Amino acid sequence: MTMIAFSSAGATSRYSAMQLTCGEIKSIIRNEGAAIFRYPSPRRKGFTLYDRYVRNEQYCSSHQSTEKVYIPSANADQCLVQRCVTRSCMGGACY
Repeated sequence: MTMIAFSSAGATSRYSAMQLTCGEIKSIIRNEGAAIFRYPSPRRKGFTLYDRYVRNEQYCSSHQSTEKVYIPSANADQCLVQRCVTRSCMGGACY
C-alpha cells in the first residue's frame, strides 16, 4: 500500500508592516494563520528585518512554540504579535 501525505504548502503572504496599522497586521494574522512582515531595523539604518508571525502554535513545527514579540506598524511602535521559536533542548531532548 502506498501512502501519500498532503500538506497545505501554500505560499505565505508577505507584507510591509510600516504600511499597515497594528489592527490590520493582527487581522491578517488572524485570517491567514501566518504571514511574513518586513520592517526597517531599529538599530541598523538601511537594514530590513522580517519574520513569520503566526496566530497560534498550530502554525509552528512540532519542535517549536510561540513567543510574543513586538513589531512596528504604521500607527504604533510596538504591535504585539507571535512568532515560532525552537523549544529549549537540554541533553539532546527537546520539550
